[in-house]
Amino acid sequence: MKKTILAITVAAASAAATADYQGEVGVVYGQGEVAGAVDYDTVGFAGRYNFEMVDTSKGPHAEAAFLDKSSSVGFSYSTLEPDVSGADDIDSMGVDVRVVTDTNLIIEAAYSQLDDGSDDADTFAIGVGTYLNDTTDIVATYSTVDDDGDDLDALNLDLHSVMKLQGTASLAYDLGIAYLDADEDDGYSLNAGATYYIDNNLGISLAADMMDVGDVDSNTVSIGVSYFPMPEVELAANYFDQGGDIEADGILLGAAVRF
Repeated sequence: MKKTILAITVAAASAAATADYQGEVGVVYGQGEVAGAVDYDTVGFAGRYNFEMVDTSKGPHAEAAFLDKSSSVGFSYSTLEPDVSGADDIDSMGVDVRVVTDTNLIIEAAYSQLDDGSDDADTFAIGVGTYLNDTTDIVATYSTVDDDGDDLDALNLDLHSVMKLQGTASLAYDLGIAYLDADEDDGYSLNAGATYYIDNNLGISLAADMMDVGDVDSNTVSIGVSYFPMPEVELAANYFDQGGDIEADGILLGAAVRF
């Protein structure tokens, strides 16, 4: 549960946008509830440095780095504070790198650590993929989580694409499937999402995912909006509702700048 909330937090913090730029930083603040009983507050920040200037003229500002086939390195940090007396904060940090070669080969690597005060969870991931065309990529990723002896291995296949529609509109969509191997059980996860860009500045998103591992299952639906009042600044909001054996919900508000 805490990892799911944290992943959404980091994703919201790192979804930024701009006019030709090389770096970006973002912050996010959120509130929500876990298991219908425990409130929480969360704060996070993230940044990304692109190895070359990113051309933002190819489509929606939020998709600029993807459409420009940019290589980059990123970092993130967040903390989640449960509203429970004596409960420890949940802190997480992560770094990642994405390299796109001249032949459209994609190589990715990432490391993250989560600390809930009583144990640590370390995640290593490596991915390989390719651009199928100038606006679509597919990446296979292997990741392993070591949570103080409780291991989880995953093999993911993810596709992302941006389609030009009539006028100034565009549609971006994501599809993903994963095989999950826990210590004593295995399972799967599925995810799908889409963002409708009214123009290059404003996007409205809807996403859903589900996971089933052994006797644990969860499902999450989220809606969000991203708006660029100017090419260098993004404002974003996201609401998610997670059900199944793991229940949580929350709203996240974020802002990012590019330079």
